[in-house]
Amino acid sequence: MNFGMLILALLAACVHGIEFSGSYSVVVTRPPIEIKEVAHIPPWGIGYYIPPKSTRMESGLPPEEEEEELKAKNEDGEYYVDAREQDLVVEDVRVGFDRGEEVGVGVQPGMLCVEDERPMGEDGINYCRRLTDEDKKRMERMSKNVVVLTVGSGESDAQTRLLRSAQVFQYTIQVLGDNQGPVADDLKLKLVQEAVAGVAKDHPDRLVLYLDGPDAILAAGPLRVVEEVTRDHEGPGGPVRVLLSADGVCWPDKSLAAKFPKLKVGRRFIDSGAFVGPAEHLHRIFTESAQGEKSLQELFTKLYLKDAVRKKYNIAIDHTNTLFQNLHGATGELELKFAGKEGYLQNTVYTTVPLVIRGNRNSKVMLNSYANYLARAWNPVDGCRECWENMLPIESLEASQFPVVTLAIFIPKPTPFLEEFFVKITAQKYPKERIHLYIHNMEEFHAPMVTEWVDSTGRLYKSLKYITHDAGAKEWHTKNKAIVHTLETGSDFLLVVDSMAHLDNPFAIKLLVEQNRKVVAPMLARPYKPWSNFWGALTSDGFYARSADYVEIVQNEKRGLWNVPFVGNAYMISSKLLADKQRVPSFINKLLEPDMAMCANLREKGVFIHVTNRLDMGHLVSADNFVTKHFRPEMWQLFENRWDWEARYLHENYSSSLVENATIAMPCPDVYWFPLFKERYAQDMIDVNENFGGWSDGSHYDKRLEGGYETVPTVDIHMNQIEYRYEWLEILRAYVQPLQLRVFEGYNNDVGPPQALMAFTVRYKPDEQPLLRPHHDTSTYTINVALNRPGIDFQGGGCRFVRYNCSVLDTRVGWVLMHPGRLTHLHEGLRVTEGTRYIVVTFVDP
Repeated sequence: MNFGMLILALLAACVHGIEFSGSYSVVVTRPPIEIKEVAHIPPWGIGYYIPPKSTRMESGLPPEEEEEELKAKNEDGEYYVDAREQDLVVEDVRVGFDRGEEVGVGVQPGMLCVEDERPMGEDGINYCRRLTDEDKKRMERMSKNVVVLTVGSGESDAQTRLLRSAQVFQYTIQVLGDNQGPVADDLKLKLVQEAVAGVAKDHPDRLVLYLDGPDAILAAGPLRVVEEVTRDHEGPGGPVRVLLSADGVCWPDKSLAAKFPKLKVGRRFIDSGAFVGPAEHLHRIFTESAQGEKSLQELFTKLYLKDAVRKKYNIAIDHTNTLFQNLHGATGELELKFAGKEGYLQNTVYTTVPLVIRGNRNSKVMLNSYANYLARAWNPVDGCRECWENMLPIESLEASQFPVVTLAIFIPKPTPFLEEFFVKITAQKYPKERIHLYIHNMEEFHAPMVTEWVDSTGRLYKSLKYITHDAGAKEWHTKNKAIVHTLETGSDFLLVVDSMAHLDNPFAIKLLVEQNRKVVAPMLARPYKPWSNFWGALTSDGFYARSADYVEIVQNEKRGLWNVPFVGNAYMISSKLLADKQRVPSFINKLLEPDMAMCANLREKGVFIHVTNRLDMGHLVSADNFVTKHFRPEMWQLFENRWDWEARYLHENYSSSLVENATIAMPCPDVYWFPLFKERYAQDMIDVNENFGGWSDGSHYDKRLEGGYETVPTVDIHMNQIEYRYEWLEILRAYVQPLQLRVFEGYNNDVGPPQALMAFTVRYKPDEQPLLRPHHDTSTYTINVALNRPGIDFQGGGCRFVRYNCSVLDTRVGWVLMHPGRLTHLHEGLRVTEGTRYIVVTFVDP
């Protein structure tokens, strides 16, 4: 019999919360066994999966009884080990079971355990001691008498979060001091001594759990505290002890390090930022043993190093993070997990599940990240639960009662698709009479468009302040001025939106107002790229680092409200924060760009920064390679901003031609017709060419060609003349080739994407070149895109295929004609009698 497999199977029953009957005892004489978690996760939590028929437990029973007793089919149709009511003897381990009832958060005091093994269950606790009914009642009674003490250092987001976690798990918590600001170490010691004395006087058996400062979170209920302070080598339920959190560094006096007992496993030293013990014990420690120490750290270090005192008060260090987890220097040891809806941190080095998580030293950003999930803030079943807390209900309000928003728009650099940006701003479903506009345009290139929008639409808002590019103002300066403007107008919120941030969701402003956070940003990302307007983590010098959940959030695999160290491009700030003189945001910090400066300042002041992807809000455009020297420069944004390029230029019915069994228009034999571009693209292509103006003269002599001679000349402009060759080749690859594969089956360019040496815009005019004689194209196939409208923009025109005596006259703007180039499709351009006809012609794979 495989000993390890037996233990694995029995642990499975523990995790799944199965109730047991009978009595149990555990005798372990072997070294610890490594238990490996498998991938299968049942709906209710972490699973240790045993496939049916793959494993048998040698219980000594007949096979049919073993089958009946050891396997139970669960809700998901899979079999999990269920060894209830059996005493199984394998080598030197005897394991039985005891029925228990749930008395704490995720805790079942009768669950199966194996000493020194991997923690199991939602709370991560093994039960290796036989608990009598009186033991259980005692532990439950103690759990109802746990009081949390923390020293108030002023109202803060971290303190609010700590109090929330205490409320979630029904702790009693006291904030010591006047809660008006930072507290010196000596005063902190005095406050704790006085508070412990008060608790000991009225409730000497009450457990006191102390947390130094607000940068901590409680991740499980009070019964877990009881389990750990009563844990000895046999498990929970033993004598009560004073338990101190552990540190890997001896401080503040490093010279004392050698005096601490050496360990084979665990952290040796004390961190007095968290400890727990009976109020009476702690009170006696403070009154009988204190000798004028100036801090809790100094006091507990001296006491612990005295063997007699340590034994007298049963003082221990939580060397392996069973209860306390200080994050500094330990983040690589931790893994966030879920058991059903309950989130917890597992220390993978010590296989423990701590319940007090502290962001000590410079680990506050990491604490914020873990706190996005812990204390029932988020789970994979319900998603974000904290999102719904403290929301501002405005759905039932009249428009005149909506909170007032200052919408501050900044255009700091040349930005593509600014036209669409303003369209989406205008489309926001928030009463314009409740919005003050504040606009700063720093770019002369955008001045005409911004001025036109201000004149036509900006006047519809409650008020308007417009700072033009020629004012010479810096971005950081005008953003700071936007804060002043928000307060002066009496606005409830300031919404900053840079020109790169497109609010595609017309309810974005309303959703941000409803979320009602001090700082909250809509999650915006560049389509098809892992680039967003937030950072999930920071490097040691305060710049971008990728958090473990960053990609899942950006790709919306996880949705919710996330506490992050940086947001940019678009964010809403509450006027309550703007009016707080101690925490008001500033866009100046050394030489950082404005948004980085603001976030760095907010982090330093302890203000939480949130980003939400609870719903899709919009996206970012990239302004990194926007070349404004081009006429209609967005046409060149195919590579940098494909999503926006397609939204502006690609025909809305383009994909219909790619649907299996779709009917493809064929106006002449082997001549196919597809929608490719919107009319906007066609007009922009005409404008680009006419603005360039370098039309050929239509003669046979053409210096643009190798050899300088054109057999069938036209009045045209080549794509490479307008620096559009690579964009056009990408259009052939991404959009034309898929259409070609639908109609010319069996042909695919074996050497790579489609090639085209000749791609050009042709102009036909009655007094210039009205027609083109019959000819074959030097191509495998040719595409011909109509750029304007027959019968409106010009009269006559069209394409006649001579062999079939078939003409295409009623061409459609943005539609492409595709036909073979050589041998079979001799064709001619029919005479234009009035106006000007424009087409784009490409000889594909010559």
